[in-house]
Amino acid sequence: MRKILSGIKTSDMHGFMRFPFSFVTVLLLFITVNHSQYAADSPQSSAAAPIVTTDSASQVTYNSATLRGTVNANGLSTTAWFQYRIVDGPSKTTVSPQTVIGASDTEVSFNIIALLPGTTYYYRLVAENDAGTVYGDEVSFTTADMKTSHTTDITSPAGSININNGDAFTNSSNVTLGLSAADNIGVTGYYFSTSAIPPSPHTAGWTSATPAVNYKKDVSYTLSGDDGKNTVYVWFKDVSGNISDAASDSIIVDTTPPTITIANPTSGSTYKTTSKTINIGGSASDSTSEINNVVWITSKGKDEKESKTISWNISNADLLEGDNVITIKATDSLGNTGTATITITYAAGNNPPTVITGHATGISTDFATLTGTVNAEGLSTTAWFQYGTSSESYSHMSSIVNIDSSSVDTPIDNHISGLLTGTTYYYRVAARNSAGAAYGAEMSFNTKPPKGKISGYVMESVSGKPIESARIRLKGTKARKKSFKILFSDADGFFEFNELDADTYDIFAIKTGLKSARQVVEMPEGEENIVEIKLGSIQGEELKRDLVEEKKGTETSHPTPNKSEETKPEAQNPKQI
Repeated sequence: MRKILSGIKTSDMHGFMRFPFSFVTVLLLFITVNHSQYAADSPQSSAAAPIVTTDSASQVTYNSATLRGTVNANGLSTTAWFQYRIVDGPSKTTVSPQTVIGASDTEVSFNIIALLPGTTYYYRLVAENDAGTVYGDEVSFTTADMKTSHTTDITSPAGSININNGDAFTNSSNVTLGLSAADNIGVTGYYFSTSAIPPSPHTAGWTSATPAVNYKKDVSYTLSGDDGKNTVYVWFKDVSGNISDAASDSIIVDTTPPTITIANPTSGSTYKTTSKTINIGGSASDSTSEINNVVWITSKGKDEKESKTISWNISNADLLEGDNVITIKATDSLGNTGTATITITYAAGNNPPTVITGHATGISTDFATLTGTVNAEGLSTTAWFQYGTSSESYSHMSSIVNIDSSSVDTPIDNHISGLLTGTTYYYRVAARNSAGAAYGAEMSFNTKPPKGKISGYVMESVSGKPIESARIRLKGTKARKKSFKILFSDADGFFEFNELDADTYDIFAIKTGLKSARQVVEMPEGEENIVEIKLGSIQGEELKRDLVEEKKGTETSHPTPNKSEETKPEAQNPKQI
């Protein structure tokens, strides 16, 4: 700009100044051109025009071919197509250009038809994006000579067909036929039929195919037959008119749901009962495929059951008062489902109660809680428990429980006491209404065994005076759950350990200033033992050993009774140490 302005003479400037508008216009035009030139000289973005490679053609027949190549879009959305021509002929362009994206080589291909037989064609791949248009190298191919191919090709195509990838059954008439065929000069069509009679090359109904040496295609097809076995035949032909042998596949069509029959308690659609439970049975069948399962459910949402048998039975189905709509569903192996319903009306009335004996809880040495369930069947009902120490012989009866006249299961419980320790009791729930009595199944429980007790006195070995506040430690040694207790003797030197399980107990007594003593007591279940412990005087090292022994507590090893210490427990003859 400076050079241009410096090159303008002063006289010229005076001329421009006489036409200021013209000067401004020229100046703006210069700035625009200069900016455009600067933009053109500026570095471009990293995006670039596509890279294309024209590959050799494939599946060339007398009137068709597949053009192939690769495109690298270089990160921009790119459109690709082929141009092809004959010598001195007009250039043609493939229809339906392909879109390529990404930054890696992508294969593209186009089928072209309506070519001239025995003719050489020249073609190239073209690709275009925002960075420019690129043309691949020109390559050629020659179509087959139609006369030569027709006169020399006598080989028929070989093909196959599958229905729904070879499935044996279907529950729809709409299927997919998988076609596959091969021919040395190219498959050009196929023909479907439900008859095994072969067509001629001129029979109406042939479907044209893009010529291919190896032909594959999935075709949607509607079966024309009814439920049962349906067979489809297919023939393929090539460019010479040779027709393949028939290929076929069959499939069993089953669109009919299973048939369900209710035979028990009635074959009718309704049934009335005064029973709380009912058995329902029948059969299920399918004319084509197998029964997979039978499911039933009540309108009350109470029960559901599955069975894979054709003959089905529902045992002791619970009913609620009123109408119970029971639906039976049978499903075959293809998912077809058939249903049947029956309405069973349950009227609670002149029926005895229904009872279920429950478990005993809260069991101790002389106490337990008995539980059960009673359904009054709509009548005012009383319930109780029978129990005793002999099976099916009940010497005791619990208190009576009154139940309202409802038709629902009512839980009850009853507390019984005064039981014998370590004893097996047998019991059952009983209930009665105006229609009769009902008794539950017999059940049993065991009361806990009695607890033992060890008591005695601590006294001086010489004077025989009672020792107060002697520390006495009791520790079980053999039972899985080992007792450990500590207490002090009273003013009379008396001590007592209660609630003891059967075990071998180590009793250790100590009093400051006196010599400690130990005794091992074997105590059977529920027995009482009385012992007498005498402590002598102690001095020096013996005192220290006793203090260490006492401090060890639970760490003290358990001695084996020797002849001088071991005496059999006798409740009336206290032991002495």
